[in-house]
Amino acid sequence: MEIKLTDIVVRRNHENYFDHLNMELDHSAIYGLMGKRKTLLLELIDAIVKPDKGTIQIKNDVVSTDTLLKVRKNVALIAQDASTQFFEETIAEEMKFIVQNLDYHHKNIEKKMKDALIMVGLDESYFTKKIMSLSTSEIKRLQIAVGLLVNPKLILLDEPFVDLDFKSKRNLMKLIRLLKERYHKTILIASNQSDLLYPLVDEMLVLKEGKIHHFENATKFFQDESLLQEYEIPVPDLVRFTLLAKKKKIKLSFHRDIRDLIKDVYKHV
Repeated sequence: MEIKLTDIVVRRNHENYFDHLNMELDHSAIYGLMGKRKTLLLELIDAIVKPDKGTIQIKNDVVSTDTLLKVRKNVALIAQDASTQFFEETIAEEMKFIVQNLDYHHKNIEKKMKDALIMVGLDESYFTKKIMSLSTSEIKRLQIAVGLLVNPKLILLDEPFVDLDFKSKRNLMKLIRLLKERYHKTILIASNQSDLLYPLVDEMLVLKEGKIHHFENATKFFQDESLLQEYEIPVPDLVRFTLLAKKKKIKLSFHRDIRDLIKDVYKHV
């Protein structure tokens, strides 16, 4: 899905937060986003915040008052703080609220709601559950299920791994891959956790000094120690281990999956 930001300027407190920022995503992929003011950029794309200057285009529509509802159907923002995203007590009530609020019509909305829950690993037994009774992992999955209700093409995830345990992080990563590979969604993940972005994303975006720096090969980006240092990004643990091994003359290759790295270690150590 095409997303295009052109000459975006955002000023706050006499400071340019974004200074003629340009960004273009033109195909279904998983993009990582690091740097300052990531949340603000996601809110701009979701039309929660308006730029002082510049244009934002989602697919064929330039974001404006006239196109706002259409844009909201194409974009799902999964906020870091779930408490800002839910308005009703039970899951069924929340889903119906979103459908009505976005003026979304479907011949079998109950099935659509059920399918959205199943897609994220929940099921229809959750309909009557109170949102505040769910675990942190279940709430994150519910946020995504609600976002998927109107079949958006673009999914924005703001620090989705925060407060999740190891197993829940891995399950969420599998879900994100599924959304791209099976359902052909374009996904933009704002996160400071390089260890999780490295094995997951296809391309990297870095915010620096109010502009976007786009790296089309995320794997090469995370394996370039000097480049990471330039952008003040932590080296992923898998990369750091391999770099240390190479310094000790051990012939290891870079791997994005720890299981592949372990196999490589057994071969050479």
